[in-house]
Amino acid sequence: MSAKQKTVQLGPWKKGIVNSKRADALAADELLDALNVDIGDDGSARIRSGKSQTQAVEAAHSLVSAGPKTLICQGGSVGVITSMWPFETTNLRSGLSAARISYAERGGEIWWSNGTESGRCNADNSDHPWTVPAPSNITTVYAGVGTLPPGTYRIAITHTSADGEESHASDIYSYDLASTGSIVVTLPAATAGADDFHVYCTVADGKVLQLYRIVSTATGSVTITAAPTGNELGRRAFLRPLPPGDAICFHGGRLLSLSGEFLYYSDPYDYGLYDPATGVITLGASGSIMASVESGVFVAADRTWFYAGADIAIADPIEKLAFGASSGTVFDHPTTTSPVVGWYSDEGIVFGAADGSVTLPQRDKGFIAPVATSGASWVRQRDGMAHVVISLDGAASYNKQVSTDFTAARIRYDDDATCVCMNLANGATSRYASWYFNSYANFDGDEYGLDSVGLRLLEGSNDDGTAIQAAVDCGL
Repeated sequence: MSAKQKTVQLGPWKKGIVNSKRADALAADELLDALNVDIGDDGSARIRSGKSQTQAVEAAHSLVSAGPKTLICQGGSVGVITSMWPFETTNLRSGLSAARISYAERGGEIWWSNGTESGRCNADNSDHPWTVPAPSNITTVYAGVGTLPPGTYRIAITHTSADGEESHASDIYSYDLASTGSIVVTLPAATAGADDFHVYCTVADGKVLQLYRIVSTATGSVTITAAPTGNELGRRAFLRPLPPGDAICFHGGRLLSLSGEFLYYSDPYDYGLYDPATGVITLGASGSIMASVESGVFVAADRTWFYAGADIAIADPIEKLAFGASSGTVFDHPTTTSPVVGWYSDEGIVFGAADGSVTLPQRDKGFIAPVATSGASWVRQRDGMAHVVISLDGAASYNKQVSTDFTAARIRYDDDATCVCMNLANGATSRYASWYFNSYANFDGDEYGLDSVGLRLLEGSNDDGTAIQAAVDCGL
């Protein structure tokens, strides 16, 4: 008598890896491990896409698609990629440090900063500072012939560029005109990048500085012979350049710059300038990410807050999570009806909704995430499905209490802890090995990752000719 055969159905696995349970406790839709596979919307598993067609680029990082442009930093030079084959860039700035660059787009301009240096790429791929450089302070003023009444006059100057953008003001110079006459202001040598001087002054013994005259930067001096009648200098007298940040983003009408434990924010719609007296928030710990949504902005340091409202200057922080985030991992969720942002944290991927609420889809499904200080995110939409791939820094590790069975499976297949992939529809997690990308971008409709060798096209059935070793472990 022949033994009866028993058919066992495996899958679907809509929960993906559940590494918080022992193998014998896993449900039918849970996996002990899933290496180099993507979990589909239906819970099926298929081998991930490969990488091919390496374009060698040395010492490169901070690849990004921002607005209509793709930027990269290589060998200390940040530039715009204009051709992939052959590889060509338009250089924006050289001599940069090796720090990761953060980018933010507004109105066709790409603003960038690496924590110590900053700039913006205009539509024509030219490099500009965040704000027009201010002139040097006034040092020489003397009396001339005229009809100005005696009294104390206050004087300041600014620079403007050809497009009308204006710098912050020089220090205010106070001059006592002893008798009726005029005031001759010797202008300093112009700062590079400026086109004009704006000269502001008060009336005798007045407090309000108003525009008196606009002159070219070639002008050596201006003689004040009458009361000013132009626009007020106003707050520009107290503004200064917004400090560079390790992370930047736009929110409402301001540019936000996160540097260490300080979050600086620009004056409204004057993105390169801020008020040092009011335009800074102290977080109490070094910040890592910012993510803007319609009703506020998420900010992470040693914990994660939501600053509700369109203007961070008047927002009260609401603590959302008792832990922070991995820098460089912010992404936009592409398939939700209302705007949702995401990032990676010590508890895995976090979704931040437009109303300020947060969810942790990996943790909720029983996945204990590897921990890392920094990383990069790639949102991939193919075959009607959306996944987010998070590449983590080389120090990433599963330093929490994952199951011993998961640890054994990881060692059996590949102990790489530097990359996880999550299906954005069902939250199912898998992990990748040998996927060491520091940043991602699109160019001419193709998707690329950047690693220590260079740019790699993220397509194909193998990894540059090497077969992809994949595994799905049901814990049986």
